[in-house]
Amino acid sequence: MSRVLVLAGGSPHAHDFDSSGAAVADVISALGHDVEIRNHPDAAAARLDEASEGSAAPIDAFVLLGLWWRMTGDAYHAWRDDYAYSTPAATRQAFTSFVGGGGGLMAMHTATICFDDWPEWADVVGGGWRWGVSSHPPFGHVNARIVAADHPVVKGVPRVLELDDEVYGDLDISDGVEVLAVARRHETDDEQPVMWAHRFNAGRVVFDGFGHDVVSIRQPAHSRIIEQAVTWILRSECA
Repeated sequence: MSRVLVLAGGSPHAHDFDSSGAAVADVISALGHDVEIRNHPDAAAARLDEASEGSAAPIDAFVLLGLWWRMTGDAYHAWRDDYAYSTPAATRQAFTSFVGGGGGLMAMHTATICFDDWPEWADVVGGGWRWGVSSHPPFGHVNARIVAADHPVVKGVPRVLELDDEVYGDLDISDGVEVLAVARRHETDDEQPVMWAHRFNAGRVVFDGFGHDVVSIRQPAHSRIIEQAVTWILRSECA
């Protein structure tokens, strides 16, 4: 049995991260793992530091489903005072040390938008949001095509994953990631990578571009991907 830290929270202007984080925790708990939830990056970083120092139970993997960034621009004025976030050096160090030292990371949905004052976060995840370039259409029906059917994260999943969510496009994706699934942001677009597997030093990383809400997380094929992704980043053998 492993212990997984779920970090879920941030600005609620477009997502109910409390509910989505709880839904992800339920999927992971059903595998038999112990799950802890934190709702702020600095709290998650402190927990990882406690584990590394031996003053608390070890953490084997963590999942990030949230949105923390500086919230610049007029569109976010109503939420900026309460939710704008800049990433402290201690939090950066805790995350990079954990993953780089061999911990597993599953970065979901909005994770690529997080920490816009910390460019190296994209190196950890394997890709990042490019302000002024990246975008997504309104929430709606998505057909995602599995392109690495033998990879343990997506093995056994239908070749077309159908769910209601958002497709993030024109992300800045690192060289060397293994793309697992692609989808079209718009009908006339080229296919965009929406899931990938990645290594950050000794750590295993999966990016899952979906997880906008509880319904998406509980969609059976998507839940299976989450299960298998957690299993893979924990270096266990997927069923």
